[in-house]
Amino acid sequence: MKELLLSALDVAAIISNMDLGCREESQMIDKIWVGEQAFLQSQYRNNQKQFILDVRYWLNYFYDKPILDKEFPILQRDMMRQDRALDSRQFTSDFSDLDLFFKQVRIRILYTGNQPFVRLKMRTLISQYGYKARSRALMEHIDRSLLFYHLEGSLKGEASCDLGEIKLDQMVTFRVV
Repeated sequence: MKELLLSALDVAAIISNMDLGCREESQMIDKIWVGEQAFLQSQYRNNQKQFILDVRYWLNYFYDKPILDKEFPILQRDMMRQDRALDSRQFTSDFSDLDLFFKQVRIRILYTGNQPFVRLKMRTLISQYGYKARSRALMEHIDRSLLFYHLEGSLKGEASCDLGEIKLDQMVTFRVV
């Protein structure tokens, strides 16, 4: 369950995709720290200053990432001259995984005020995160995430549904319950 808790990196990844101004970013960080205490990693629950500093550190990384990615080949060449190697995935891969999706859904619904739900096709959800089919392990992980973040998946106009049973092209609506 520890991987489901919000880290500063998670919060920065989510906020960096919101296209907010500086003041709005600060307000969002404060809202998340106050409203998501139960979902924060333990080192941040009683230390707002550290949480803000760490989120800001990672926000700077995300905003500078295109520049850093452009400089990576130069860094790689320099390392090769010294008979060392760098794993490019460690530096240039995008931060995206299924856990971050559910963290982002919860924060978008609760703190942006845009819509009280997030809707997408089941196929989009699984393919966006590199899965080709619904395995038992994947569905157990999704169910555990929904339960942990107090989210509910439903079909349009219906009560909650079993995401393992619906068709891949059906639209799923996620809400905080």
